[in-house]
Amino acid sequence: MNRPIVIIGSGHGGYTLARAYRKLNRTRPVVVVTADDGADYPKPQLSHAFGNGASAERLIRQTASEVAAETSIMVLPHTRVQRIDFDKQLVELGNRTLRYGELVLAVGARPFVPPMTGDAADTVLTLNSLDDYRQFQTRLANANDVLVIGGGLIGTEIAHDIARHKRVTLVDVNARVLSKQAPPVISARLQAALGDVDFRFGNRVTAIDQDGDRLRATLADGDTLTVDAVVCATGLKPRLDLAKGLDTATGIVVDAGLRTSREHVYALGDCAEIDGRVLPYLQPITLSANALAQTLAGTPTAVAFGPMPVAVKTPRYPVQLGGITGGEIDWQIDEDDNGLTARAMRDGQLVGYATGGGHNGFRLLPQLAR
Repeated sequence: MNRPIVIIGSGHGGYTLARAYRKLNRTRPVVVVTADDGADYPKPQLSHAFGNGASAERLIRQTASEVAAETSIMVLPHTRVQRIDFDKQLVELGNRTLRYGELVLAVGARPFVPPMTGDAADTVLTLNSLDDYRQFQTRLANANDVLVIGGGLIGTEIAHDIARHKRVTLVDVNARVLSKQAPPVISARLQAALGDVDFRFGNRVTAIDQDGDRLRATLADGDTLTVDAVVCATGLKPRLDLAKGLDTATGIVVDAGLRTSREHVYALGDCAEIDGRVLPYLQPITLSANALAQTLAGTPTAVAFGPMPVAVKTPRYPVQLGGITGGEIDWQIDEDDNGLTARAMRDGQLVGYATGGGHNGFRLLPQLAR
């Protein structure tokens, strides 16, 4: 019996895998199960689409039915998985079950929101899906003052774009933006470029309460801010709800072939942990999906990650990162009127870089020590 490949999740990982596999095998059934409408859209664009005035509908590249028609697969939108029986190779969907030959968990991650008290704590916005973006747009349309929690990659991008139209305060527990990704000099230049953002570093939000038709945010230092909306961008936590019975740590533990601890079951994307790392970026997810497609088509293939560049989408001061840029680093800084290049050195070897402004670090990628 030619049981189907069942992919749970219609994000970048799930759809990239389905497309790549279909190029290798045109006949075996493939079923994608997704809790949302199954639309294909560029998730990395969410963090700055608001600044460009893009509607959620404009971000959609293909509907679920269009993806299904293009790839000759079945997409089951608005369908929640109730339980997986790994022994019987069954996916329970409530009123029906699916038998699988191979199962791929591409269920992504959920936003992490730090604990907060207050009668309006549940109004905090996150930005991790097209549905999130729809709510984000609606709530921010009439907002004048916006509080952004988190100064990492996504929080900085969101603050950058909202500040084009609104007054923005950014609160972060660290001492600067991009504190875990970039050297202090890059953070300083980026913060200077975002001069219209009110930064509150070394602080956190402890409570959010309704204050008339506005919100009152209380900070750990006792200060309060009155705003119209609160956006949280403090990271992601892999979804592990369907992984009961699998080895998990931060994410679903997989080997280089994306295999989980159960036979015929794989994990891919934001929910997967490879060599102790969860890599929630476009390039490693694409590489993983293409390798897994080869494996499922009969050619076992391990995924290999080389040095991967990351672009911070802050046009007022563009930042590029590559290789190792966190931890114990000796930074070599070269700056001119056009921008800045910071080389990350360990034991005399170039292990990473961060560039800002008009400098482009892509040429340094081949030079990074492996």
